[in-house]
This record gives sequence, C-alpha cells and structure tokens, in this order.
Amino acid sequence: MKYHYGVVHAVVQCEDCEWHTESYKNAQAIAAKHAKRYGHKVSGELEISFAYDCREDGPSIRNQKERIET
Repeated sequence: MKYHYGVVHAVVQCEDCEWHTESYKNAQAIAAKHAKRYGHKVSGELEISFAYDCREDGPSIRNQKERIET
C-alpha cells in the first residue's frame, strides 16, 4: 500500500505573551523551546494531510488527463 502523510499547517500561540508561529515544519519543537525558555504555556493545532492507495495499477495523473480530453 502506498501512503502519504504530512503536516500541512500549524497555528501555535503562547498564552502568556504575544508570541506565535505558523511554521508547520517544526512547530512543536519551536513551541517547546519557547515554553522551556520563558516558563510559559504554549498550545497549538496541527493540520495533517494523508492518503492511502491500495490500487495495484492506479491510473496516473497523465492517464486521467488523456481520458478526460478524449
């Protein structure tokens, strides 16, 4: 089975100061560093994207385009 999984968006805010980030690639690490450094409470949300493909010979994007155009 082929699969894809990844974080595509993040919103992180400090509850004790104005600090925030939307850096989705390392939001949890940055939030933990801020909380430890300043003794603050930081919370956030991560949005994920995923897909599972169990097709043995699923159509490629190119084949789908050709089918639509003809």
